[in-house]
Amino acid sequence: MTKVAILHGYSADNIGDGFLVQETCSMLREVFGPNVDITLFAHKPDSFAGFGVRLFSTAPNKLLLPRASTLRELARLRTYDLVVGVGGGYLRMGRPSAAAKCALVHLPQLIAAGRVGSRAVYLPQSIGPFRMGTRAPMRRLLSRVSQVMARDDRTISELSLPNVTRYSDIALLRNAAIKRTHITPTGPAVYTVRGFDGTVPKDAIALAELLRPFDGFVQSTTGRNNDTEAMGSLRPIRLLERSEIHGAAGGRRVVVAVRLHAALLAMGAGHYVIHLSYERKGFGAFGDLGLGDYVHNVFNFSPSIVAEQVDRLLKDPEARRRYDEAITEAAGEISATRGRLLEVMRSTAGVYPARQ
Repeated sequence: MTKVAILHGYSADNIGDGFLVQETCSMLREVFGPNVDITLFAHKPDSFAGFGVRLFSTAPNKLLLPRASTLRELARLRTYDLVVGVGGGYLRMGRPSAAAKCALVHLPQLIAAGRVGSRAVYLPQSIGPFRMGTRAPMRRLLSRVSQVMARDDRTISELSLPNVTRYSDIALLRNAAIKRTHITPTGPAVYTVRGFDGTVPKDAIALAELLRPFDGFVQSTTGRNNDTEAMGSLRPIRLLERSEIHGAAGGRRVVVAVRLHAALLAMGAGHYVIHLSYERKGFGAFGDLGLGDYVHNVFNFSPSIVAEQVDRLLKDPEARRRYDEAITEAAGEISATRGRLLEVMRSTAGVYPARQ
């Protein structure tokens, strides 16, 4: 039985982070068979209780030190056939607070993965920025991993390492085969936001006034990533259920989303999505889809332009046709990328897929 460790999990209460872990588990079971033995290291392990995996907590103890049980298991990573860094955007040290969090929670896991070396691979990541003298040591640690998959071009450029290669976000890989059909969306628009240091960016607030009336959606309800207050401050008509935004319930909608995986999961369900990005990852994902015109910097964008895009997608069949065609044209390359990712998992582990 193949034994796999997944590092850097966060919390399933954040739908995007939960999806990344769930999809990673799904791909591992596709490659190695349904009985693959998976251990997940996560900041809030209890939130993953239904995932069918062994769990270790990476949250620091009361002394702000890694837990002894977790360190012992990280020291045993050489006993695993494969070590996987879950996709995401957690390796960054641009500000002191981010650097402290990364050092406390993620560095022990990255160091342990580096010790495994040839049997460790990091799934599509946005890595950086690294400031305050952290770039050189982080590059050394990342260079020890067999392969690091980057989901945006800035990560490739800033790391400039031979083991860093470009892949699309896991949410795109999952939805590459979905066929887009031309269906008229129902109104009103859906708007989902998050706060930054307790506030919603001013342009995002101005956009709410232009879109009104609109429905809302809460993507994350965990810790400092709880979007409930930010969404409530914008006074949507109602908050949608998850099935309405990540599924087919309620028909196709036009969605403006700040969190990347709120955007990509809604797109995978067939909705027309405009993304207000707060990190490099959003521009990489929408660029891969050929939808660069539909991603904007949430801290500096024109609310009127985004409102016009929403109006066109609601009313103009030709705008929707071009949107659908862009995704269809990108699907072939994205699907091929998924195949390469699965092969990397298999070859990095050095074992062959279980016979079905």
